[in-house]
Amino acid sequence: MKSFTVLIFLLLFAASHSQNRELTNKKLISYFEAINSAEDKIVTNDLDSSDFYYRKAFKSFNEPHANDLYNHMIVLLNKKDYENAFKHYHSLNCMNYKFEDKFLSVNFPNHENYKKLKCTNKFDEDYRKQLDELFATDQHYRKLSGGNYAKYKKEITKNDSITSTKLLQLIQKKGFPNEYNLGLSSANLVFFQNFYFIWHQLATNLYSPQVVNFSDEIIQALNKGKITPENAAFLLDLNNGKDSYTSKHFDIMQFFKNDGNPERPHDNIEKMLEKADCCYVHEWFYPEKRNAKGNTLVENINEKRKSIGMSTLDQNLRKKVFLLVSSDYKMGHANLIGFNFKKDEDAENFKKHFIKIK
Repeated sequence: MKSFTVLIFLLLFAASHSQNRELTNKKLISYFEAINSAEDKIVTNDLDSSDFYYRKAFKSFNEPHANDLYNHMIVLLNKKDYENAFKHYHSLNCMNYKFEDKFLSVNFPNHENYKKLKCTNKFDEDYRKQLDELFATDQHYRKLSGGNYAKYKKEITKNDSITSTKLLQLIQKKGFPNEYNLGLSSANLVFFQNFYFIWHQLATNLYSPQVVNFSDEIIQALNKGKITPENAAFLLDLNNGKDSYTSKHFDIMQFFKNDGNPERPHDNIEKMLEKADCCYVHEWFYPEKRNAKGNTLVENINEKRKSIGMSTLDQNLRKKVFLLVSSDYKMGHANLIGFNFKKDEDAENFKKHFIKIK
């Protein structure tokens, strides 16, 4: 009886623990709702409404994500509101974001006339240095392998164990890494470089078994505004081996042929992508083509997406298509899924089941 009671307790604890993986910070709920609306208005080219929602978002949270500052800056530039756009440029510059050459002179020809405030950002240089070192360790054998991870399975497993354990210790000591404690000098604006450590702790990793599950740290970071809902969802699904916030039915696919060394599939990745045949989707990508099963799937996904502050699935799909043709904004990626076939005939037969959108 005692064992049965303990089992019931553990099951209830696990259920409540998983249910608590959601965004509960009311200020951040308001912030992300406004950001989702702002991005959706960018996609539909309603820049006045997008501007309105960005301003609304920034009133509810005083540490807006860098990509949101960047996107609002581009909206304001397109509206020719140069003075307010420059304020976001200045904020990003203080975070050490690496703008393209001549970005300032091209977009702000009269920038000398705008008020410049002194940068007050204080970054944890020791934290950044330790993370950069972990990143180098994490990538060493992956780069050496050329994509043939099985060849260095032992070394990758050992390094992943070291980097993930040290990262967890650093997060618990110094907080979750983001642009406000590290700056952006060593990070990609869309996907923070240090997330790669967590990425490699996916539950289904064939070459390096999971040592640390970062789900609790990710949710805590989300509720403190240290990570975007999109990045949180991506990492949560990887860490738990699930597709809770999307489905493969809504991927955008591309097809390519690898004519190089099959032992090193990543060596010619850039050339392969240049020749890729893009872009194909499942019919459920379009709401009007979904049957009852597809609609139920979308409803379930939207419920989970809402629980952590994400946009609806269809808003996200519109954004994916937009990002295929526009590189002006930093709103994530179209997240193309690649398929490699040895025979062109096999690829063509597979494509027949999907709809080409570009």
